Amino acid sequence: MYYPYFRGKQYDLFALTALLENDLLSPDVQPIIEPVKNSKALQKFTALSQQKNQPFYLIQNPQAGDFLTADGMEHLRSLQLSKALIVEQPIETLTESPELFIVGDSVPTLESDWQHNQTKVLVPEEFRLLRKVKGQKILSQDVFTRLPRSSFYQECTDELFSIAHLTYRKRGFVGFSDFSIDSRIYYEHSYPSSILSLHLVYFDDEKLRIHHFLSSEDAPTQKEKFFEMIDEINKWTVRLCGKQLTFGLQLLLDAAAADKFPGMGVMRKAAVMHHLELMSRYLNKKESAN
Repeated sequence: MYYPYFRGKQYDLFALTALLENDLLSPDVQPIIEPVKNSKALQKFTALSQQKNQPFYLIQNPQAGDFLTADGMEHLRSLQLSKALIVEQPIETLTESPELFIVGDSVPTLESDWQHNQTKVLVPEEFRLLRKVKGQKILSQDVFTRLPRSSFYQECTDELFSIAHLTYRKRGFVGFSDFSIDSRIYYEHSYPSSILSLHLVYFDDEKLRIHHFLSSEDAPTQKEKFFEMIDEINKWTVRLCGKQLTFGLQLLLDAAAADKFPGMGVMRKAAVMHHLELMSRYLNKKESAN
């Protein structure tokens, strides 16, 4: 089971919603959403997920954003959704019963009594935490190499992304989690860069790798830089997703065919869609094989 973690950014929610609308998100992909804004994008995703019976978890004590008020927290508590809770105090002192615990700060986690815990726990691979926490554990990893400027990816344009989907069960976990095409560190804005980048994952002998597609610095406009990347992506389509294009990749190719630069937000949306659709295909195939 795969539990991708999202901080409720608009284009991430757009990506999840588009996959749901087109029935491309596997029930074995269960997003964890840390809401930062009470946006229409969040409301649409949660409503559609319920309509489609798509499992997901909404964090009821987010660590950043618009809900960090008494009214905001009360609103989250009032929602009839599967709840996740970031552990901020010993769990035996809680009055709420979430469906998922998330280990953040190690101190309250280590101070908690986990002996009788029946709730799933999202936990990073840290020995003292794994030894302390009891119950069904989900492996949390930060696998995306986030660099401050796109030009830095020139040093390594292709790298291993993750093998957690191959190893999590052998290591005693019931699921695995990452931050998709993002990192654990929350940020609102990235640094400006003279190079455009697109980060697209692909399977290579069941290992998940990522290729950082980069434009040159020389092209005079963002549109021309985008087209430079699309020229390279066209050579990679079979490696990226086989004979069947992912919806996210199709979104990018359609923009290029229409002679349009889709914008950075849509590029982000497409990369997340591509990742989650590939993972959905993989998990559905594994489910069928079993």
